[in-house]
Formats: sequence, structure tokens, C-alpha cells
Amino acid sequence: MKHPAAPLWRTELPSLILILASIALAIYFQLHFPDRVPTHWNFSGEVDGYSNKFFGAWFGPVLLILMYGLFLGLPFIDPKHSHYAGFRESYHGIKNWIVAFVFVIWVLAGVAGLGYEISMAAVVPVLVGALFAIIGYYIKSVKQNWAMGVRTPWTMENEVVWKKTNHLMSGVMMLAGVMIAICAFPFPNIIKAFIFIVAMVLIIFVPIIYSYFAYKAELKKK
Repeated sequence: MKHPAAPLWRTELPSLILILASIALAIYFQLHFPDRVPTHWNFSGEVDGYSNKFFGAWFGPVLLILMYGLFLGLPFIDPKHSHYAGFRESYHGIKNWIVAFVFVIWVLAGVAGLGYEISMAAVVPVLVGALFAIIGYYIKSVKQNWAMGVRTPWTMENEVVWKKTNHLMSGVMMLAGVMIAICAFPFPNIIKAFIFIVAMVLIIFVPIIYSYFAYKAELKKK
């Protein structure tokens, strides 16, 4: 009998193509990188961390393979694995977009390592914001599981609370994505930091608090 979370070719092809592309690019980077390449940028988009060319070239493919393997394996060890049949497309959609995000960030770092000017301060917030918004779009259709979604004692106890909380989380993540994307504008770093912190506070605390009160409301109904 096929496992409810078993991947299909249509769900896996995007990530597999990106992993193969990253390996090909890593070989190119290895051959063309200087001995020291930038691998970290601060809030202002200035390089504040370097590594040797081997690490810079191969960190991306290794990370992508590990992430991909983790996403493939989690459903099989999830006690609620039977639920994955109800949100297979959403689960693998989120997986593919996260893999794509890491791939693009690594490629941009690689291009910078080749000596091209990349404005990380402008590009990264837009990419992060877009990823948050995309995950928000998918998260509302995720069923109870231990791998993704708002997993609190109250959402895991009650499916209605899970559904309500993750619908709320969908909107919160989309809003947070827009807020983070705004940080691409040349605001002072203190303002960017404030916007980012507010976005994180919304994502972390609003769903937790909401799930508690939603659970209490469900208990009263019973």
C-alpha cells in the first residue's frame, strides 16, 4: 500500500532539477572562484564574512541535499502521517519553494564571489518576504501534522482549532512577508530591524495566543 506522504514525480522534479543545477554550478564556482569568497552580508548589505572557495562552492548543494532529504523523511516518521494525503501538494509545494529560495540565495552569493556587484540588502528582503507570503498561501490547507503549520498543544489537540489557527497564520505570514520585503528600501538599519522584529513577533506570538483562546472557545461549545 502506498504511503500517504509518498512523493510523486510532479512534486519532486522541481527540487531535483535545482539540486542537479547546484552541483553543476558548484563545479563551475570551484574552478572560477578566487581563494576567498564572500559568504555573509550584514544588515546594510556589506560583506562581513568570507570563506575558502571550496566551502563557498559546495555549501549550497550540500545544504540543499540535506534539506531535501529532511523534507522527504519527516512525513514517514510523523505520528500523523496518514493526514499527509490530504495536503500532499501543499507540503511538497512548501518544500520546493524553500529549496528554490536557498538555491537562489546561494547562486547570488556565488555571483558575488565571482566579482559581480550584488545588492544583497535590496534583494534578500524581497526574496525572504516572497517566501513567507508563499508559505502563508499554502499553510492554510495543511492538515494536522508535526512537521509544519502552527503546532501548539491546543492545535494538536483539536482539529477545528488547528484549522482556524492555520487560516489565521496564512494571513499573518503574508502580512509579515510584505513587511519584510519593505526592508529592501533604503531605510536606516534601525527601522529595518524594527520592521523585521515586529514581523517575527506577529508570526511567533499571534498564532500561539489565538490557538489558546480558540481552544477555550471550543471547550465552551462542548
